[in-house]
Amino acid sequence: MTIDASTHARRRRSVTVVTVAALAGGVAAGAYEYSAPENRSPVSTGTQATAERPGGDAGGSGDRPPSFTDADRGTCITWDTAPDGRASNFSRVDCATPHRFEVATREDLSAYPTSEFGPTAAMPDKDRQARLTAELCEGPTMSYLNGALDPEGRYSISPILPPVASWEKGDRTMLCGVMVPDAAGRAQEVQGLAAEQDQSRAFPEGTCVRVDGELTTEVPCQEDHAWQVVSVVTLGQQFPDGWPPVEQQNDYLNGVCTKAAMDYIGGDDALYQSTLAPFWTTLQQQSWDAGSRTVNCALTKGDPGGGFATLNGDVTQGFTIDGAPPPPQPPRNPVRR
Repeated sequence: MTIDASTHARRRRSVTVVTVAALAGGVAAGAYEYSAPENRSPVSTGTQATAERPGGDAGGSGDRPPSFTDADRGTCITWDTAPDGRASNFSRVDCATPHRFEVATREDLSAYPTSEFGPTAAMPDKDRQARLTAELCEGPTMSYLNGALDPEGRYSISPILPPVASWEKGDRTMLCGVMVPDAAGRAQEVQGLAAEQDQSRAFPEGTCVRVDGELTTEVPCQEDHAWQVVSVVTLGQQFPDGWPPVEQQNDYLNGVCTKAAMDYIGGDDALYQSTLAPFWTTLQQQSWDAGSRTVNCALTKGDPGGGFATLNGDVTQGFTIDGAPPPPQPPRNPVRR
């Protein structure tokens, strides 16, 4: 049988709550808590990390060593990342090309009023970096972006400190800006200026998504996950006149995502036998105002205790729910084709 109206209503209420909890990204210190490994900047995750100036080496001469990049406000930088997370070969690049960080402001911690970052000072730990983000990065970065930062989106305000080797030589530069962290806190490659992007935390069709508290992460479908994306929807096409309240989004996405789920999994009967339910994300007004327009339709299974059941495997190729395959469902009539 098809999903009746009362089931749709219950699902829409639970989806709205779960979506807010799952996708609320936060900025500044809150976002940085999961972005920074202990005692490290997102790009200096190993004591052997090296940095190169564009077109030169990291050494230099004189009393004050050169900065680990020459980047300043409005420039984008990238670097190579080894399998163990170590970063090297920093360089400035055109923001239209793949990059890992967009610089909003440049700070010299050696001039910090408390003089806590002197020649023999250790690098600030995770908690201190979070406070520095709030003190030195948040305001200038929001100003740089003209306020266009989706607080529930994929970009996070973050500082970048020099690699350990450069810090030990006296470099106290801290770059403030935005990046898109992965599940391990490493900056992913992106293209284009952040303020000009749809910053929605949406994933391509077919992606399997794990939910860890407030963080959603793409994972291989053979790993445990909460939902699998069946389509990407641009709400701006349906709602060209401004932000639609969440109830309007739900009313629209109810039909769109149910059809997308059936098309993706192989029809209404396949959806019924899977025991999965269509699921979708929504956009709050603050996200819409920052330019985000994209949401996901997905397939998921609710956990009786709240939240999501644990899926494993691709829903089109065989999968388990909390470790077991979907149980056979009783015959039904009629079957919608």
